Amino acid sequence: MKNKVGLITIFVLFLGMCQGAFAQDGTKKEQAAKAITDTMQVHLSLNDDQYKKVYDINAQFLTKLAGIKQDNGGKLAKLQKFKAADQERDAALKPVLSDDQFKKFQENKKARREEMRENYKNSKS
Repeated sequence: MKNKVGLITIFVLFLGMCQGAFAQDGTKKEQAAKAITDTMQVHLSLNDDQYKKVYDINAQFLTKLAGIKQDNGGKLAKLQKFKAADQERDAALKPVLSDDQFKKFQENKKARREEMRENYKNSKS
């Protein structure tokens, strides 16, 4: 049960951090998708073709997250939908990225989640 509460907390923190991406204004979603993709380009050395494909995947992901935020379901249901959207994004990215790039992407994602957990723990202290 503690693990579910921790995951829900991380999900809520993530939604709060990405609030600008969830605004109704499409421009903000585009800016958020560009910022995420730009970061991925730096960390993963994306080529131009990969950049375009990754941008589209990130834009779709943010649109899904916005829909999840608008959903009236409970926190656990939202968490499950978020996890499904995250898995869909990973599945879409896998054929676009090289094996090394995808591995690095997964490692970076894991590190960000750990950092969010630590920040949450420190904010509760």
